[in-house]
Amino acid sequence: MTGKVKVAITGASGLVGSHLAEHLILSGYEVVAMSRNASSEKCLTAITGPGKLTLLQVDVNDETALQHAFAGCDVVVHAAGTVDPYGSRQTIFKTNVEGTRNAMSAARNCGVKQFIFVSSLSVITGQGDQFDVDETAELKPCGESYADSKVEAEKLVMSEPETSSMKVTSVRPGFIYGPREKAWMPRLINSIGTGKAMLIGGGLKETNVIYVGNLSKAIENAFLNPKAYGQVFNLTDGEKVTKKELFDAIADGLGLPRVTKQIPVPVARFACEMISSFAPLLPVEKQRGLARFSRAAFRLAGVNQGFSVKKAERDLNYVNRTPFKEGMAKTLEYFKAERTGAKKEAVARR
Repeated sequence: MTGKVKVAITGASGLVGSHLAEHLILSGYEVVAMSRNASSEKCLTAITGPGKLTLLQVDVNDETALQHAFAGCDVVVHAAGTVDPYGSRQTIFKTNVEGTRNAMSAARNCGVKQFIFVSSLSVITGQGDQFDVDETAELKPCGESYADSKVEAEKLVMSEPETSSMKVTSVRPGFIYGPREKAWMPRLINSIGTGKAMLIGGGLKETNVIYVGNLSKAIENAFLNPKAYGQVFNLTDGEKVTKKELFDAIADGLGLPRVTKQIPVPVARFACEMISSFAPLLPVEKQRGLARFSRAAFRLAGVNQGFSVKKAERDLNYVNRTPFKEGMAKTLEYFKAERTGAKKEAVARR
């Protein structure tokens, strides 16, 4: 299929989009990578390989620009979206839901063969424990703006008629990690480094992390794959990794003390719900200081997130994955370099 499929990626300067663009270029694809600042993003301009890369500055709220960008493409991977925990619900929905609507309309009008939506496992997580949950689970709005916006966006994508000439696929990654991750790892690293992180319920519950390289391979395997048409796929590393194992891996990899503080699940849940209810009323900087008490933070640290990836293994050949330890080691090498660079800059400014 390489060399025969032209792929457009929205949100290409983000974690998923930039890694996917690099993966595809190295595999020889023709890629149109777009974001609001694509031509100036180092993570995109530094990509080299046998494929052909075109960088375009496009906003998902501009359907006309999207249509021009998608022209001639076979597959659109819609990875654009906001995960800003401090953004207003209205702003998040405008980007994540209306932006998806714009992208679908533009792709349909361009004759795109397949629209692949990067959803999230948060659409079926809610705030309760999950054990080996598969794709038959119902969508669960939970009150968290990001998760709820993904629920609505996935509904929109999967409502595309089976008779449509444009086929749709939704992939649902868990908490994505990898070099350049900005949504949750920097905050978790800061909490561990400052001694504020706590193990909820002893940290024994399962997490649902996925290495960005594994996600890129799964998306590629969905390209023009009839088994993926009209389907959703849960995606994690496919390993049982507890919250404690995740926290310990980060602490050990960065030379930080392991997290030893513990808090009971009911207490943590109550605190996160209470603080999340009034945090939006506070200035953004105050909200940032309370980020570790958000509903998303509780989802990461306090909810059992056991999801089955058997469907992806069967229909997307989602095998030969990068193991958690290897993927996390590569990720932490990036963060160590970032921390070293920050220290050098601080010393230079003195």
